[in-house]
Amino acid sequence: MLRKTLALMLVAGLASMGAPLVAQDYDPNTVWGEVPAGLPSAANAVLQDASGNTVATVPVVGGKFAFENVHPGQYVVVVTDAAGVELARSFTAELASGGVTRAIFDRSVPAAAAVAGGGGGGGLGTTGWVLIAAGAAGITTAIILATGDDDGAASPTR
Repeated sequence: MLRKTLALMLVAGLASMGAPLVAQDYDPNTVWGEVPAGLPSAANAVLQDASGNTVATVPVVGGKFAFENVHPGQYVVVVTDAAGVELARSFTAELASGGVTRAIFDRSVPAAAAVAGGGGGGGLGTTGWVLIAAGAAGITTAIILATGDDDGAASPTR
């Protein structure tokens, strides 16, 4: 019984580890996001309004960025290298008053089309796949631990 409990605790722990950063981790009126994979030279994130005017620029830290105290409206985030060369452009992000929104990037869409495309994105990111793999490993471990100390004779239904 103790092994079953420990196995279930292991599964729960693995499921909660590495949870991605989500909107509730930010203050209201924030546009946030993560740089698309494969852009190691990303240095800055530039927030642009619907007219293409620069509203703010923040550094990219650990592949993430956040613009705080942003007025409600539609925005696009442009990721640049240290020289200011555009590396990626997000879909249009809609920020409601008091809201928090994520800038979504889709590297399969050319930068100009991403602006016109509107919100969207989707699919599993690296964190999602890691959590799925960790969960599968935890479930497998739980099954092995739960059945490992069963010395009884096998029944026809097992």
